[in-house]
Amino acid sequence: MSANFNPLIRMVVLNSEAQLKEPNVSRSPDRLEVLRAEIPDLRLERIKEFLQASNLAPNSQKSYRIELERFVAWSSKAWIDVTPREIAQFKQYLVKDCTTRRGKPLSPSAINQALTALKSFYRWFQLAGYMEITAVLPTAAVKFQKLGKPMPRHFSQEQMETIAQAIAQELSGNDDVNWRDRALLAVLTHGLRAEDVAQLNVGNYDGTRLRFVRKKDGEEAIVPIRQAARDHIHAYLERRRSGREVLTDESPLFLSYDFHNRGNRLGYQGIYYFAKNRLGKATGIENLTPHRFRHTYASELVELGIDSLLARTLTGHRSEKVFERYIQGKRLAAAESAFYQALGEKTPDSEQQKPEN
Repeated sequence: MSANFNPLIRMVVLNSEAQLKEPNVSRSPDRLEVLRAEIPDLRLERIKEFLQASNLAPNSQKSYRIELERFVAWSSKAWIDVTPREIAQFKQYLVKDCTTRRGKPLSPSAINQALTALKSFYRWFQLAGYMEITAVLPTAAVKFQKLGKPMPRHFSQEQMETIAQAIAQELSGNDDVNWRDRALLAVLTHGLRAEDVAQLNVGNYDGTRLRFVRKKDGEEAIVPIRQAARDHIHAYLERRRSGREVLTDESPLFLSYDFHNRGNRLGYQGIYYFAKNRLGKATGIENLTPHRFRHTYASELVELGIDSLLARTLTGHRSEKVFERYIQGKRLAAAESAFYQALGEKTPDSEQQKPEN
């Protein structure tokens, strides 16, 4: 070890009475519990350091913290003492013993999220000097769960036509909320995440495109908007101006018209309610969520012949692998349609294939 290398920090194992021994101190169970409570768990401190040093988006930080704290609750060892075998055992614990809030087994993607958090943490742990730079990370050998082929999550052409009809008919009223919903759908169909739509201000729209910082990764985004969609956004903003609202660059692009929150920014839950309840009920489409518009937009870009790198620039996907999963469902659906067409049969209704939430 070099002279400048930081001493390795090892955790006190809190569940070992031998390490809690003090001269002339009672060894009663109550006293031992008090001593355990007084000893800081340095493993949690390392998690805090890791998250502070990372450039993860707030939601990613939250999920990483949850997964790392899950590991801490499972293991009593210091980070430096964890072995590859114990990482493998933890993976089996996730597979066999852990469940969701609804009591269902964790999905392969949820298990992979936990493993990703551990792998990312240990890479930082080594670079931060808490273990030898030449040491093999305990997470090096653990493999991710295999993910099944994704069911189509994009909307079919027929479903998009149904949504357009609902907007033109059932949501075509002259109320403020209807003007808002038409503009909101116009933005969602350009692949924005609901959390990004919720933070849009009037100043983010220049009349042609949306410019904003993506909440997920903090990267600047520029999304060009179709003419028909621009017309809906323009009409909604003019509607607000005609109601004597003074719009500034800091004004929310979309307002809530809920009784308890009227005039305030439309939040994520409001956007989800619009898609799932208002639009879903008007169209009869099951599992109509804001994120399915994002899948549809990605698939549409590929259908238009746009290069994958340019398409990912518009959607904000850094990973080609993740983007491929977005459009894989569209390719599967197209292959199925070609199969039935070759047989001279009608393609079964896509709603029979239940999409994931």
